[in-house]
Amino acid sequence: MIGTVWILGRRILLLGAVVATSVVGFVPAASGLGGAVCVISGTITFAPPLAGANADSPGAWNIGPAQIQCNGIINGYRIWGTGPFTGSGTYTSPPAAGSTCGHLVHHVGMGNVDYLMRSAAMLFRVREAKRFVLAGAGEFSTPSLRGAIQLLPPYDGDCVTKPITRATFVAQGRYLRTEPLFLPVTDGSPGGRP
Repeated sequence: MIGTVWILGRRILLLGAVVATSVVGFVPAASGLGGAVCVISGTITFAPPLAGANADSPGAWNIGPAQIQCNGIINGYRIWGTGPFTGSGTYTSPPAAGSTCGHLVHHVGMGNVDYLMRSAAMLFRVREAKRFVLAGAGEFSTPSLRGAIQLLPPYDGDCVTKPITRATFVAQGRYLRTEPLFLPVTDGSPGGRP
C-alpha cells in the first residue's frame, strides 16, 4: 500500500510539473503589442479666436459627440465594437496661398483625446495628446492612432461669409502601440502614466 501511494504521489507530482511548465511557458509578458484598424466619426466644432485678438491667436476645437470603432487585437484580446470618442484643444489657421478663403478651413491643431475601446475581456480607456493638419481633408496623429481625416457636409458656415465653425468628420487610421497588460488611463504625457 505504501508503494502504491508513493507511485501515485510521483505521478501527481510529474503531472503537476508538466501542467505548470506548460502554463508558465505560455504566460504573456507584462507588455504586449496591440494593433487595430479604426474608424472615427462625429462632429468637430471650431471656435475662432476672439474678435480683436492678435493674428497669431489660436482658436479652440472640440470633438463630440463622436464614436470610434476598432477591429484588431491588443495584448491577445480581440478589439471590436464602438466606443465614445471626445477631444479638445487649440488650432491656428496659417494663410493659404492662392485662395481667398482657404485659410478658414486650413487648421493646424493640438490637444487631447479620450476614447474607449472594447474587448471581450475588458474596456480599454485611452487619453492621449493629438495633433492634426486639416484643409478639408488631412492627417491626424496621437501616440497610438495615426490616419487620415476628412470634413464632410453639412457645414455650419462657409468660407465666403463666415468661417466653418462645425462639421461632420470621418477619420480612418490604425492603432499601434505597446501597452501594459491592463491598460491604465494615460494622461497623454511622454511618460504616459498618471
